Amino acid sequence: MKTLLAIGESMARFSSQEGKRLLNAADLQLHYGGAEANVAMNLARLDHTVKYATKLPENSGLADNCLMQLRGSNVNCDNVIFGPGRLGSYFLEVGVGLRPTNIIYDRKYSTISLMEELEWDLDKLFEGVDVLHITGITLALSKSWHRLGVELIKEAKQRGLEISFDMNYRQTMWSYEEAIPVYREILPLVDYLSASDRDATAFMGIAEIENPEPTHYFQEMTNKYPSIKYIYGTKRHQYTPNSYQMVGFVYGSKEDAFYVSKKYDMYQIVDRVGSGDSYATGILDGILRSADMQETVEFAMANSALKHTVYGDVNPFSRKEIESFMVNKDNVLR
Repeated sequence: MKTLLAIGESMARFSSQEGKRLLNAADLQLHYGGAEANVAMNLARLDHTVKYATKLPENSGLADNCLMQLRGSNVNCDNVIFGPGRLGSYFLEVGVGLRPTNIIYDRKYSTISLMEELEWDLDKLFEGVDVLHITGITLALSKSWHRLGVELIKEAKQRGLEISFDMNYRQTMWSYEEAIPVYREILPLVDYLSASDRDATAFMGIAEIENPEPTHYFQEMTNKYPSIKYIYGTKRHQYTPNSYQMVGFVYGSKEDAFYVSKKYDMYQIVDRVGSGDSYATGILDGILRSADMQETVEFAMANSALKHTVYGDVNPFSRKEIESFMVNKDNVLR
């Protein structure tokens, strides 16, 4: 199988208990994560060879614990470097019923966001790697990372790597005006893209139309960026802020095929953070194994659905457990 390298920011997460607000929380649950780190750990737990690169603060107990979790998940951390700064964090107020979950980020002056130049030995970084996975969150870390992310992707492409990119636009981190030129420089190099209809119209200059066919925007994306082999994502129909119906999809450009998973009704959600990364993990798992794409989208959606049932950013379920859950005819999580 292929080897994947994920590059991004690792973070500490502090969560309130269900039914409590941050303003009166006497204790907080501690978890570690980050978009690319989650995918790296999830894939390693599915027996893939995975490398992870980031920059962590020196002499930090939180950073040490974060690194222990990565290594404990069998992720290769030889390209984790250290320097001044702090570990980025965020505070999560768990929503219940009609009250949505609220997140407060505290990532300014994080060690990786302070990088001004690429500090890795790029030959060592990309050695033995087949796929680079990175997200729009990392590109948004700082003005320097608007440039550094593009440089990394170009360096990887020049070395023959495939590029896996999750658009993952966060308006709290950068503006549309900042993001659009960065995305448009990257998209011609991408092989596997996590994106939505909204991304097509907001960032790619594709005209919005009424009542489009399900594949319309994905066909337009791949016409504009022919290097893209697969576009994937999920769609939610919300019942309440904490319950919804969810379905996964993949569009294959070469075969002009649209693969859709079974629908999952999720009425009781323990923790939705990391569920998108779990879905991306399932899709990348299928791509790395050259699996059937309909089987892949079903596995990815089951993986994401299961993630909703546990606390934390990382998915703790094994391949056997996910596959067993897939064949369950009652796709309702209560």
